[in-house]
Amino acid sequence: MMLQIPLRFAFSLVTLAASLTACSAGSKAPSDHSITYNAAELQSLCLAASADTPVACHFPDLGAQTSHYAIEVQASSFDNMALYAESRRLMYDAGIASVKSDSTHANTLRFIVNTRQPDGQPIQQDTYAGLPGATLWLPQGLQGINSISVTPVEPVQRVFVIGDSTVCDQNPQWDKPATDRFSGWGQVLPAYFNDTVSIVNYADSGEGTEAFNTFDGELLVPIAEQLTPNDVVLIQLGHNDKTTPQDVYTQRLTDLIHFIRSRDAQPVLISPMLRNHGIPLAKQHQWPQLNIPAALQGIATRENVPYIDLLSLSNQWAQPLGQTTAQTFFVTNDRTHTNEAGARVFAGLVIDAIKQQDLSLAQALR
Repeated sequence: MMLQIPLRFAFSLVTLAASLTACSAGSKAPSDHSITYNAAELQSLCLAASADTPVACHFPDLGAQTSHYAIEVQASSFDNMALYAESRRLMYDAGIASVKSDSTHANTLRFIVNTRQPDGQPIQQDTYAGLPGATLWLPQGLQGINSISVTPVEPVQRVFVIGDSTVCDQNPQWDKPATDRFSGWGQVLPAYFNDTVSIVNYADSGEGTEAFNTFDGELLVPIAEQLTPNDVVLIQLGHNDKTTPQDVYTQRLTDLIHFIRSRDAQPVLISPMLRNHGIPLAKQHQWPQLNIPAALQGIATRENVPYIDLLSLSNQWAQPLGQTTAQTFFVTNDRTHTNEAGARVFAGLVIDAIKQQDLSLAQALR
């Protein structure tokens, strides 16, 4: 796929049209297509495909031109509950953030699910395709759930996630032990946010800055088609740029930042997390032709862009544990890819940095 002109020019009309639509429609306008399923209806709708698979509730496409669904769950209690969507994206976990109730909305959980095809990684051949509409996974089953409402919402503020296999929405892998399910930190990120934003994860295994470059980046195209003012773009690229020259790596990320800002959206740079192979921090993600930590710090300083040094933060987390204990947060015999427990750790480090740096995104945390 080759674009004839740079993306920053190619999608200017799309941006204008989207902005006009947003101004006329208002923020997070509810649709007339909202459907509420009571407990009895959920018993018929939601099924477990096998003993290894959680109960799945598939809510069919409601016919609206949307890729975001507002989900409202009413339950007797959310204690010890976890909810997943689509390709095993963690939408809620009581251990991460509890439901904040008031007298009007007691025992009500709300979040927004981004739906797209495929449900998982954008361009991997073995990606989880999923189904049109929205799918929720309920490991604890339907006990205690009184109703679930599904409402298409457009427009909505989006948090785009750019990265690689350490960030992406990995396949569900329900048949594997939790310790061996590959999980990107972007896959658990939705659990930290309330229903004012939608997490849109375009990270993909094996990809680096080339796939997101502003001239013909295959994975930047769908983001460019959707990006509107006030959206946030989290960028973690580097694991797969070992052969990229420093000047090319720097220029690609600089152009990407300029492109995002040209849409009045907000870029956030994030360094790749550590690999648990025992190499000292000072030598991690450094190659003969590319010093990733130095390049990212330089870009962040020159462009005055928020920078989350996940490499240093993850190293600070791992050092007291030791390599053997830290490995329990990675997939067995894999020093790079985290299981879900590890993905939660690294997502938590990103969230802590968002709070500490007082980024605007902190206002949307659950």
